[in-house]
Amino acid sequence: MKPLALNELVRKGKPYMGRPTTLLQKIVNGDLLQLADEEGYVKVQSIKVTFKDESESTYTRADLKKEAVGQAFISDIVSVANQARSRKAQVMLTGSGSDHDPSIIGTWNLKELGKTHHFGGQKAGGTSANLGNQYEADLNESFEKFADHGGKYPDHVTEILKKICAANPGTCVKKVKHAGTANTRRPMKYASGGFYISAEGKKSLNIGKTLTDITVTIGEPNKKQNKDINLSVKFGSTLSFFNIGVRGGGKGLQIFPVSDLKAGKIPDMGQKFLEMFNIDNGKFLDVFSKYDKDATAPSVSDHKESYKITGTAKKNLEAFCASGVGYNYWMVHYTGSELHCYEVDQAYMKRASTLEGDNVDIEYGGASGTGKRINIKFSTKEYDFSFNIRSKTASEIYPTHSNGDYFKR
Repeated sequence: MKPLALNELVRKGKPYMGRPTTLLQKIVNGDLLQLADEEGYVKVQSIKVTFKDESESTYTRADLKKEAVGQAFISDIVSVANQARSRKAQVMLTGSGSDHDPSIIGTWNLKELGKTHHFGGQKAGGTSANLGNQYEADLNESFEKFADHGGKYPDHVTEILKKICAANPGTCVKKVKHAGTANTRRPMKYASGGFYISAEGKKSLNIGKTLTDITVTIGEPNKKQNKDINLSVKFGSTLSFFNIGVRGGGKGLQIFPVSDLKAGKIPDMGQKFLEMFNIDNGKFLDVFSKYDKDATAPSVSDHKESYKITGTAKKNLEAFCASGVGYNYWMVHYTGSELHCYEVDQAYMKRASTLEGDNVDIEYGGASGTGKRINIKFSTKEYDFSFNIRSKTASEIYPTHSNGDYFKR
């Protein structure tokens, strides 16, 4: 098992994924903490935190049961993580190496703990947890335990409900439903001269019921006229816009069939897709036909281009973005250290799909020019978008997928 790095607890100067709180709770509960590299376990009895200026804080397990002391301990963890370049800054854990014999005492550096599944590692015999799914499940649990302020993220629930109810004055929460895996896929389609991200296969911008992960029902007290609020729950620094196969097969669009590309041809559907971004057909083919894994120079000349998008291309790209963003839901986006919660209505969708500056950047062969991919970057009034067309497998050269992410500005 790998050691527990401080950046698994703290990122960008803030507690990450509530993991410092998890560590605190396990210490307070008297749980055994597993050490890295199969070196055993420790039941922590006391802690000494040393900072880079050599000042110290000390805690006992009994002290940490007090809320104010526990918060001070978490703040100290954050401080030490922010001073990680200093060898003097460290957290030392003293405790028993046995669950049944408290006389077996030792002292370990926090970094000697193992990266168990509590801190983003693998469960025994399993794989690493999907952090997005984990956050959604944990947030739903906190919604279910709302009355008791329970679960892992009660403060998130409070913040989300405050914003929702502020936007709907006079309402209160009546019930919560977890959609979970009931969510439907959103394949890309083509109709009326443009591409769009569908809602259950249909062309609709009202996608709240399609996107919802958790549905909160609100209404005025003692009244039966209620309203469903759809929450789209996201985790991580980026938001996923779309991820599609481009070779066809099944019900997918045949955008870039590999046999056509190898023959130096781009089918009509592929040309339409490239036109939406003003990608040069010849350069597109060269990126893949001339790909060399050992290359040190770009596969095409002028591999980085920037242009001002206009006319039909701009209209189609903005419509494509609008179909992906849609409306009639609230975005709940937890980066791991910060929670962003906002309503996505029609006005927001319009801003989120309106290009800012009308500039589109193309990178043939990726940033270095030597890759088997095309990068497309542009910004709207709400997001920075990053799309690509690429091969996702080491054994394949010609593109297998196109996917896009967006970042809140």
